[in-house]
Amino acid sequence: MIERKSRIDRILKSLEKYDNLNDKLQLIVESVVKYFDTKFARIWLVDKGRKYLILKFSAGKYKNIHGEFSKVPVNSVKIGAITNDVVNDPRTKHPEWARKENLKSFAGYPLIYNRNAIDVLAMFSEKKLNLVDFEILGIFCNQISKELKSFFDAQEFLSVK
Repeated sequence: MIERKSRIDRILKSLEKYDNLNDKLQLIVESVVKYFDTKFARIWLVDKGRKYLILKFSAGKYKNIHGEFSKVPVNSVKIGAITNDVVNDPRTKHPEWARKENLKSFAGYPLIYNRNAIDVLAMFSEKKLNLVDFEILGIFCNQISKELKSFFDAQEFLSVK
């Protein structure tokens, strides 16, 4: 548990190096792959109309952001879910692909700003995650939301005329 918390601290400290939001978000997905031992991680941003999630950042085995899941409805049943049985989960659109990739776990967490989801962080892993792993990822996403909040608050403050 202590090691997992220190991973979160290392990621958050490394985010302080970047002033650019794109750099921060790319570092987040790269860090999830590295520190949480996932096959790939992604971030979708909510569009201005709040109808779609647009895939903008991806790290790990799948880095392409222009595929089938580059634009998904906000109310997608997979986002916000966690599972340790990706292949047999009825929300998995391509179970044969998941089997071929040996995927076991999925977790998708919203990142929040001013009580609204502004993006979603999702990860796939080849190992089953235990309850503590899912909780740590949830805590991590809450911390990332706080980090992004200060960034967005500063942007709003600087744009006031």
